[in-house]
Amino acid sequence: MSNTMTAEESNQTLITINDLIIGRTTSFPIYDPTGVLLLAQGSVITSEIKKNLRSRGASKILIHDDDLSRITARKANTNIGATPAFSFDNEITNRLDAVIDSGLLTVKNTGPAVKNDVVFLGRKAYDQEQRDKLVQQHEKNGEALGDMISEALHGKNADGSIVAAMAANYLQEMCTDIDNTLSSTINQFSSDDLAARSLEVSLLAMAIGIEMDLDGDCIKEIGVSGLVHDWGMMKVPVDLLRADRKLTDVERLEIKKHPIHSLEMRQHVSSLPRVCSIVAYQVHECYNGTGYPRGRNGNSIHIYARILKVADAYCALTMSRPFRPAFTRYSAMECLIRQAKKRSVDPNVVRALLKIISLFPIGSYIALSDGSVAKVLRRNKDHYTKPIVLRVLDQQGHDADPDLDENLIDLNDTDLTVIQALPAPGTEEIMLTDDALDSAFS
Repeated sequence: MSNTMTAEESNQTLITINDLIIGRTTSFPIYDPTGVLLLAQGSVITSEIKKNLRSRGASKILIHDDDLSRITARKANTNIGATPAFSFDNEITNRLDAVIDSGLLTVKNTGPAVKNDVVFLGRKAYDQEQRDKLVQQHEKNGEALGDMISEALHGKNADGSIVAAMAANYLQEMCTDIDNTLSSTINQFSSDDLAARSLEVSLLAMAIGIEMDLDGDCIKEIGVSGLVHDWGMMKVPVDLLRADRKLTDVERLEIKKHPIHSLEMRQHVSSLPRVCSIVAYQVHECYNGTGYPRGRNGNSIHIYARILKVADAYCALTMSRPFRPAFTRYSAMECLIRQAKKRSVDPNVVRALLKIISLFPIGSYIALSDGSVAKVLRRNKDHYTKPIVLRVLDQQGHDADPDLDENLIDLNDTDLTVIQALPAPGTEEIMLTDDALDSAFS
């Protein structure tokens, strides 16, 4: 058998390894970008196979166009150069606009606030058993959500009760330990994976909703809305999503179509709350009216959409993009505070996010006034500039023992202060500058 691509196999599309759906079987071989064989036809995609492909040093692979709809959630571009007719006005959007214009955006928040059930654990290390379970379950949820996205993309019916169960489970975990739940899932998985990103946005949005005193039914609706809100991105041309340059106005319009695509895909998912359609439609509207697709502002944007917009922005800022590295979590929080002052996002939502993850967000690294370096472990109630941290390097730069009680620090109970936010070790994270601010939300 030849280890390079044959002429008959040249009808290939370049994708990322993350696009591969676990459990699917290849009908054609998979090659690296230079045409070297990586995986034979008839292979079943597994987590181990994806890991092995990544270990070869290449993030992109070539697969046959006929395999795109079988082993990924993408379709071959069989109409290159064509400009399909598109309008923001259709039966679905007209119906949603009528609901929005009628003022029927009120949220029934009649039950007890979930915040009352959230346990504040203070200066306490994470439960590793719970953390391991969360990571394992999160990976399974990502695979299940990826399958749902693929089914909806290809016009097949998907069961919405699956995402409802996910949201309910995450809510239960948050009540047990919200910091552990967020830190074990946010920014832990690939930014190229729409399912993983949807999970992260959904979880962060649920946490914001909890801080805003919403009840359990509302929090679960936010969670489900977050899981399905951005599926239309799968219909945006891949070369636009991965462009490392400034997009043209025409190309930006292609991206701005994706909320409408999300609505169309949502029609293939059963048992979803009706509000999910409004949220998917409005999640990219801005509080000051500069968003899309309708340029609505203020309270004419559903509160769930306002919450998800902030969660989505934070996750996007802390992920690497083709045109920039990831921002540090501190920089992402700083950027959102600036955007709140400009009222691009709802200031009340940003204020809730600040209380949830602190000014120095959970999972970020900071330099302390004694010369040591710490990782932010937990928020500290309303002391958002003085989180609970775990020292990771001592004053001499040596590894600190994580099991020593003295290294678990409540900054509100000591004279130590934060003197600097730091990039995560081993990353290319960047700090926010005035020059970078303009491209932060691109």
